Amino acid sequence: MKTLTLSSGKFNNDTLVSNVFLDKYMGNSNGEFVKVYLYLLRCLGNIDISLSDIADKLNLTEKDVIRALKYWDKQKVISVTLGPSNEPESISILPLEEDNTIAMQAATLTAIPSSQEDKEPKKPSYSPAQIRRLKEQEDIKELLFIVEQYLCKTLTSTEMGTVLYFYKDLGFSTDLIEYLVEYCVSNQHNSLRYMEKVALTWKEKGITSVADAKNSTVISNRRNLVVTRSFGIGDRTLTPIELDFINRWYDEYAFDGEIIEEACKRTILSLSKPNFSYADGILKKWKAANIHTLDDAKKADIGFKAKITVPVGTKPMPSTSNNRFNNFSQRTYNIADLERNLISNNR
Repeated sequence: MKTLTLSSGKFNNDTLVSNVFLDKYMGNSNGEFVKVYLYLLRCLGNIDISLSDIADKLNLTEKDVIRALKYWDKQKVISVTLGPSNEPESISILPLEEDNTIAMQAATLTAIPSSQEDKEPKKPSYSPAQIRRLKEQEDIKELLFIVEQYLCKTLTSTEMGTVLYFYKDLGFSTDLIEYLVEYCVSNQHNSLRYMEKVALTWKEKGITSVADAKNSTVISNRRNLVVTRSFGIGDRTLTPIELDFINRWYDEYAFDGEIIEEACKRTILSLSKPNFSYADGILKKWKAANIHTLDDAKKADIGFKAKITVPVGTKPMPSTSNNRFNNFSQRTYNIADLERNLISNNR
């Protein structure tokens, strides 16, 4: 088994994990992929590492390890060099704390025009003394109590500050905040950080009441149901990355549920399992080919089959199978001649 060359821009006696990785990548990534990345960090400086070593150490298959390496390479967390047999030959750990943080900041500045920066209030930091004063207000005291009941725990000062951010800075009513928490918890998301992302999305959409929020979530649930039903996903909630895919298909690609459902079905037929990236590839090609309805997709299929049909006048291949018996020259017999010869010999 060929060994892998693993390198990095710097070496440490301890295994150090970048906060950028913990904050940006770990939460939305497959647990086995995270294990592989952490083990790579652990093995820095060991020149005798191989795919089989990683697989044995983490109780994975070599294919699992290769999938993880390709995933992190695509995410720009590592850089993988492939050998002649298209297998990983060397791996470089990329410095996330330098390059990726700058890239994230640049992407954020590019994505949000200056005219919109004022629409999203910056999250303030509330001191313990400020929190104590705000808790003296009956409505805020009751709100924090309700949030604690939903989360089944006592809120920390930071978590209280997040709830107050919803109330004072985003301008959400106590009823809307209560529904926000209820909605997230019912979808198995108990993190205040996740709730903050949902709150910012609602703020961007102009949601100011519980009725607006319920209407938005109904539409979102209908969208998601098309995909989960087509993929056969019924035992878990969708991850943020998967939700991003669905929103892209509806909002950016401007597809309706019927064509998205067809892409998901074709994904299952091809891979026998759900794969959002594969379905996204199908829809991206359809968008480029100006295919926006199920009829358009079927017509494209017919056109594709026509291209690979054998042209008229082409000599058909022999129907005999290529086996050892048919490799011999086949004898031909005339039954009438055989009968005549047999009769004359018996006279």
